[in-house]
Amino acid sequence: MTLTREAIGFIKGNMANWLIEQRLIKPTTVYEIELHERTVRVEQIDQRTK
Repeated sequence: MTLTREAIGFIKGNMANWLIEQRLIKPTTVYEIELHERTVRVEQIDQRTK
């Protein structure tokens, strides 16, 4: 799956809000770990598109 830079920017800009909406009951530490893992994955995709 190939993502455009615009799509990657959109994902990075909205990921935190999406996680908050889906995981309101999780402890902050779990939320931060998930956010970090997902951000790393998006950045890896971004590196492949360069």
